[in-house]
Amino acid sequence: MHPYKIRADMRVNDDWRKLVFVAIQNETPEHLALKLAAYLSFWKEELTMEASAKHPALAGSPFRPDLLGTNIEGQVSVWIECGKTATNKLEKVLRKWPDAKIVCFKESEFVGRQFRTTVLDEIPRGERVEVYCWKDGGFKEWIDLLAEKTEIFGEAGGVSFNLVVGESVYVADLVKV
Repeated sequence: MHPYKIRADMRVNDDWRKLVFVAIQNETPEHLALKLAAYLSFWKEELTMEASAKHPALAGSPFRPDLLGTNIEGQVSVWIECGKTATNKLEKVLRKWPDAKIVCFKESEFVGRQFRTTVLDEIPRGERVEVYCWKDGGFKEWIDLLAEKTEIFGEAGGVSFNLVVGESVYVADLVKV
């Protein structure tokens, strides 16, 4: 069974961080695994998890990202969604933060390509939304490595992972569709 809470002790890219990912409301273990992968992909950004309505960068917005990156001025620079995401939400995020990088993480290439098509068909300037996904079957390998207490060592960034997760080597390149 996959965990609903992940205490991640991470030594990645010559930096060390300890984070706790906890399922809230109807959040699934799969969603937590996507968020952890997204966090690793944007390691250099030092993202905020579960940014609250009180976060200054989100003032006046009814929407919250799964992970949020801000620039030195405190403005939204990276907005990350994991798993199912409404195109209506993305359209409003694109409008409110036109300079932000918008990224969605999906569990398979099939789902990622379907979502990419929907975004391009339904959202003005949908080409600004980046979609990262695993080659079909790759997400299962990732989530199966995760436990309630997970140690991660190695290098990660963008679409590439070269890690030791627990006692297993995990090397993967996500697909950007």
